[in-house]
Amino acid sequence: MCRLGAAACALLLAACSGGGGSDTPASVLLSGTVSFDLVPVLAGGGLDYAATEAQPVRGGTVELVSEQGEVLASTRTDEQGRYSVSADPNTLLLVRAKAELARTGMPSWSYQVRDNTNANALYALDGAVFNTGTSAQTVDLHAASGWDQSTSSYAETRAAAPFAILDAVYDAVQLVLAAEPTLAFPALDIYWSPDNVPNLDAGGNPNLSSGEIGTSFFALGLGIYLLGAEDEDTDEYDRHVITHEWAHHFENAFSRTDNIGGPHALIDQLDLRVAFSEGFANAFSAMVTGDSIYRDADGPRQARAGSFDVEDAAFVFSSNPGWFSEISTQEILYDLFDANQDSLEDVLALGFAPLYEAFADRQVNVLGLTSIFTFIDALKQNLPLDAAAIDGLVDTQSIAAVVDEFGSNEQNAGFPSSNDVLPIYRDLTVNAGPVNVCSIDDFRSSNTGSVNKLGSRQFLKFSVTTPGTHTILVRATEVPQNEQADPDLVLHRRGSFAISQDDPGVDCTAQTPLACEERMSLSLGADDYVLEVYEWSNTAPEDAPIGRTCFDVEVTL
Repeated sequence: MCRLGAAACALLLAACSGGGGSDTPASVLLSGTVSFDLVPVLAGGGLDYAATEAQPVRGGTVELVSEQGEVLASTRTDEQGRYSVSADPNTLLLVRAKAELARTGMPSWSYQVRDNTNANALYALDGAVFNTGTSAQTVDLHAASGWDQSTSSYAETRAAAPFAILDAVYDAVQLVLAAEPTLAFPALDIYWSPDNVPNLDAGGNPNLSSGEIGTSFFALGLGIYLLGAEDEDTDEYDRHVITHEWAHHFENAFSRTDNIGGPHALIDQLDLRVAFSEGFANAFSAMVTGDSIYRDADGPRQARAGSFDVEDAAFVFSSNPGWFSEISTQEILYDLFDANQDSLEDVLALGFAPLYEAFADRQVNVLGLTSIFTFIDALKQNLPLDAAAIDGLVDTQSIAAVVDEFGSNEQNAGFPSSNDVLPIYRDLTVNAGPVNVCSIDDFRSSNTGSVNKLGSRQFLKFSVTTPGTHTILVRATEVPQNEQADPDLVLHRRGSFAISQDDPGVDCTAQTPLACEERMSLSLGADDYVLEVYEWSNTAPEDAPIGRTCFDVEVTL
């Protein structure tokens, strides 16, 4: 008589029905395919739900999970989304696909997609509970988009979104691995939610837990945050947007970026660091996707898409080419990479490996702030036989032939030209008196402000030959009428080294503008340094810029 309950008795009788001894195997093989809905983006036309295709989840984590939530086994899918794993026979469990790419050894990586509006929970797709039985079984999982064509809206859970995001990341990783096959990528969390909206909270600040993130972005120490608000701006299928943000992560992980961030538009004349980093990220997204048309879907029903050609954005946008333009940067980098010859000067097709080597080998240790100059100088040193062709390509963007990491022979002073822009770096000598520089807001934008624009921050370089306590003094010499200056500074030594942003002293008033100063004393070793000087209001989003403000800058021992 069976005293184990009906279900358990049925399993027991099935196991014992072979007549003589037991035929129950030691394990059974479970296999299947994990896939997701990929919705393509049409340039100018938004998400094309009618063209949705099932794509394999590549390199994804698959787990066998007991009824009690215990992970019994784990494996990864292959390039076709297939998995296989052994399980105990006659066991109740489910198959779970986690929104995770994880690999140990060399190379290695760990990427997870989490819900920032739900306690940062990891997304996962669970199959139905089933009995493993005594023979091999096939269990497929599919993450659907959740879109209902009849209502033109999302009617179900948007299960495909996290896997679509990871699929773009997977392609980015593969592009880099083709250049350096044994890389150990640092772990990165990616945050996406249907509640991630393109606006800020009531105080004008991002609120990550509520989804008020403003825009998709990468932030060091935080990860990548992506928009997901239906009928406003969704980025889970915008592979250019995803890989653009991942490119910023890549810069931080394997090169060096001095990018100060902030709002920017393609037509803006930018701080050289911002222009390079954003232009690189745009170009990288085209390299990863194999598509030079950058697409970003948004609007009601996600039915529109902003787009531009990374290889020829200037054709669409009225741009001012130069070392301060992200359009110029992206076109140079993509032309260096791809085989499509779109101009007489576009004669190189280097692929990604030489670009990676310039980033990871030389640019990490340059004194100059990361820019088109540091990159091109590194590339020319690595590829001396291609130097002339590189110069020819750079020249098409109104950038002088790069002779060093500082752009020392640059003649392009912006549009309209400003006498305060060049030289990009001024030479400063310890104990040799002051050098005058002027922080300007000539290139501010009505849409993106003056926070990170050309000329708002000025750069000086100097060498310390005698170690010791040095004093850096920045004192106002010219201030707009009825305004109060607030000079600030950042000291760089192959990366940010020290910063001084004190409020103006009591002697600094609109009536006594020449008493406005910033002073910083610190111990400096024998080395080369770059000093960044600026008028705070010309770089701060919360303040109205006061305009051209000049300072004497000196370093004493």
